[in-house]
Amino acid sequence: MKVLVIEDEPDMAALLAATLEPAGYELRLERSGDDVEAVLAEYDPQVVIVDVMLFGSHLDGFEVVRRIRATSGHENTLVLVLTALVGEEYERRALEAGADIYMGKPFSPLELLERLRKAEIITD
Repeated sequence: MKVLVIEDEPDMAALLAATLEPAGYELRLERSGDDVEAVLAEYDPQVVIVDVMLFGSHLDGFEVVRRIRATSGHENTLVLVLTALVGEEYERRALEAGADIYMGKPFSPLELLERLRKAEIITD
């Protein structure tokens, strides 16, 4: 399964890769969501994991999620928001933007894998 990770922090991107690749996920890492439509067209992921705070990007993660949902063929792509912005307000904003799953940082790699597995079963 192809996963697009949009994460600006190299250590977090490395942790996600170390978590997902051994579990059989194929990854593409992007530091910015600015070109998300082009990346979706080129890579065609089934899952997108996106951070909210993307330093150096013109877009925040909420807008990236909106653009994913507006991109033809990706209306039903599984979108997981993984962010240090924790709280009901941020979760509400993520879900309203179109995210399927909201998780706060720090996160448990095992919980991330379990939530992806459950979501895949539900969406199949």
